[in-house]
Amino acid sequence: MTTKPDLQRQFFDMLMESQSWSPTSLLEYQRGQLSQLIIHAKKQVPFYATRLDAVIGQDGGINWDRWSKIPILTRKDMTERGDELLARSVPQAHGQRTMSRTSGTTGAAITLSSTQLAQVALNANRFRSYRWNQMDWAKDICSIFGDNPTQATFPNGARLGSWGPPWDPASAAGELWQINRFTSNEDVLKFMERIKPAYLGTGPKTAQALALEAERLGVSIKFDVFLPQGSMLGQLERETMQRVFGAHTAELYSSKEAGQLAHGCPSGEGLHVNAETVLVEILDEYGKPASVGQSGRVIVTPFYNSAQPLIRYEQGDIAQWMPTCGCGRTLPKISGLIGRSTGIFYHPDGRARAAYLRMADRQLLGASEWQISQTGPHLFEVRYVPVDWQIVGDEAAIATRIRAAYFEDAEVRFVRVVGIEPGPNGKIAEYVNNWLPRQATPRS
Repeated sequence: MTTKPDLQRQFFDMLMESQSWSPTSLLEYQRGQLSQLIIHAKKQVPFYATRLDAVIGQDGGINWDRWSKIPILTRKDMTERGDELLARSVPQAHGQRTMSRTSGTTGAAITLSSTQLAQVALNANRFRSYRWNQMDWAKDICSIFGDNPTQATFPNGARLGSWGPPWDPASAAGELWQINRFTSNEDVLKFMERIKPAYLGTGPKTAQALALEAERLGVSIKFDVFLPQGSMLGQLERETMQRVFGAHTAELYSSKEAGQLAHGCPSGEGLHVNAETVLVEILDEYGKPASVGQSGRVIVTPFYNSAQPLIRYEQGDIAQWMPTCGCGRTLPKISGLIGRSTGIFYHPDGRARAAYLRMADRQLLGASEWQISQTGPHLFEVRYVPVDWQIVGDEAAIATRIRAAYFEDAEVRFVRVVGIEPGPNGKIAEYVNNWLPRQATPRS
């Protein structure tokens, strides 16, 4: 199998039709995909050798009434037994495998394996969201992304080619531009002034800091759609994108482990689950399915990743089911999501920065977990859990990195701790601001 334009288009066309299926038709389709995944995982993935027995009957059929008996898959399972989650082989029609790693936001990084078919599904969901938001493939996108400070640098950035569906000739005209996330906000604004993109893709807090910088400098930049990446968008960021850039937001809920899970409904609040490619469960505190309007843990099962099946994987997020949407799409809808978040750091002169350090920096410090907090106008505190308590990492180098990433006059304090308390979503926020933004005074 290859990701040819005809296959990609077939999947996209199916999604444009299936978004209006009846609940019965959708459930039938989901169970067909789940059956194939379960049988494959039982046979090819060591981790699932006996784990799925509760739902597999003696005749090989699936007892859906016992679905909840399958144990929840956790991030700890993936870090400690990752090799056992890899399939010995995948169906030929699913294409070649690819490998990647998570950023290690909540602890140890995870090695991930996927297939070409899973990528086709991801792209089809993305193109459907673009269609929902009436995006034009012939226009340009700017992406603030990239962990390598020597690539996609100011002033030229990087041109990465077309971003639209490969079967549409209009896609040939639209360019994806990238500038790395270590670029200062002022330089990013200069870059955007030059290329004049119609769309912007980056993290919500990065975009918020960029907008504040535009206001501070009196720079007027307009684009049509903001595409948030990496964490969920808050009302503040949504309103800021509209006020400063004139852009509406096409929201996305995704993870590296499970792909694109849901996209924002362009007709109102909430996100429609990509239910043709992933099963999403929301469980209450007792492990039972949550009712509409009730908050619960998000559990996901992607259908198309046969290389590393994630069956009932706990995302670490909290969400709620919403009532049936009036937009005409019958896909399930969620709201109230709490995802990964980053803090915006403020300088007393009014500058704002929202940047990530690299995993290599955390390793240089010798930290298994860390949290970087602004605790005063110039003061930053780095709380970290040492991998080896007998060895002190290169704190001076990290202090230098923090000054380069945020503010040149930052004072950095290091605190070694036995653990970092997770937030209400069960995840550790790596970047937090404990100094109230209202204390920042704009530069005259």
